[in-house]
Amino acid sequence: MLTQEEIYKLLQEENWSKLIDIFHKNKEQILFDALLKQSLEVTICELVKIAVTLESSKEFVDNLERLLMLDSGMKKIGLSDQQREAIIVAIVNGKRDNLAYAYQYAKKYPENDICQKVIIDFEKNLPVNIEHSQMGELMVEINPDIDLQSDHRKTLFNSYQEVEFFLALKRVFDSYQIYPNVGLSSIIDINKIKEKLDQKEIEYFFKSSVDFAVFEPFKNYIPIYFFEIDSVYHDTEEQIVKDRIKSKIFSLSGQKLYRIRKNIDSVDEEEFEKLIRDIRKSIDK
Repeated sequence: MLTQEEIYKLLQEENWSKLIDIFHKNKEQILFDALLKQSLEVTICELVKIAVTLESSKEFVDNLERLLMLDSGMKKIGLSDQQREAIIVAIVNGKRDNLAYAYQYAKKYPENDICQKVIIDFEKNLPVNIEHSQMGELMVEINPDIDLQSDHRKTLFNSYQEVEFFLALKRVFDSYQIYPNVGLSSIIDINKIKEKLDQKEIEYFFKSSVDFAVFEPFKNYIPIYFFEIDSVYHDTEEQIVKDRIKSKIFSLSGQKLYRIRKNIDSVDEEEFEKLIRDIRKSIDK
């Protein structure tokens, strides 16, 4: 039979885990025994005294959560509003390293400074919903916490030469879709060729792109032509190795990779267009 003395002994030892185990297993007996109920109330008061100091050790905070659970359901242990708030604030403070978890508690006391900070820190990382005319059918969100003073965008193209070549491609393949800097993993099925590649080549595959890919819009957007724009940069020993790997990947995939390089600097968009038309004629024969 549980006695008041047993509870006070554990209280003196600050054995919170054992005390809460006892309260859990003997909840009904305690609530109908005046002396045991008094010892429960004393224990709660002592726990709350520590909680308001924002003691944040994991074991203590976990025990506060367990105590809070004892005050749920039909038979509550009788926490006052002030005690409940002190316990929840201590839990929020102790669980701040898990912001999403702490947030669920913090919402109960949004006016409390500690809870308010957790709410602000969590919600500033939530997507922002955008109002529009089809709210019932579609949801639109934008990323949070945007630095409106910054603009770190870059052009889609890596050189003016790529711009010229792109415009030439658009004129020659006017009914097709042309995309620059397309990742190899978006246009080639690695599972079909990986057995013929070593680990270094596979890693390169997932990091690399092709300068231009021409897609057939009437055949499920299958890529049909592939182009690289080379320059003196491709003459370095490191780049030569990378280019060989890329060529190997396209060869294993059964695709032609057209490498274009200026012999003279004066070559412009018009010359590129003429070259592309010649290439297309040779392909279409």
